[in-house]
Amino acid sequence: MIVKEIDLFKGVDFEVMKELAGACTEESHPTDTTLFEKGDRADWLYVLDTGTVNLVIRNGATLTYSLSEPGEVFGWSSMVEEGRYTSSAVCRTGVRVVKIEKEKLERVFHAHPEVGVKVLRRLGGVFAKRLTGAYRDLLSSRAGEGGADEVPYDG
Repeated sequence: MIVKEIDLFKGVDFEVMKELAGACTEESHPTDTTLFEKGDRADWLYVLDTGTVNLVIRNGATLTYSLSEPGEVFGWSSMVEEGRYTSSAVCRTGVRVVKIEKEKLERVFHAHPEVGVKVLRRLGGVFAKRLTGAYRDLLSSRAGEGGADEVPYDG
């Protein structure tokens, strides 16, 4: 996957795009490879190129969120202050990913704050989409169990 094809960076100036490319590494991983574990230092942001990655959260029960669309972003904990992954990422199939180094990405954002704002807004869209999907799944599972068809939300 070419950096300019990543939705997160669409519309970014060519010169800045070259700097962003310097923060990226392409990797391939076989099925069952763990890319990161919950609680690990979040040093990389990932963009899926091919394959399927499961994001797994274990906290008594297990919640699995599958990513299989090229361009899907994960490991976004690297972009927040805590800097620890909140889930584990496991390759359900062989995958190809673009890894973006946190420190290099931060240097680009520092030098080009307008790009940082644009990318973080797009990441906000990723969060919103994933959260909406989680709400939908939660409501579907509650309806299937005969539970409440509404979940209070004050956000």
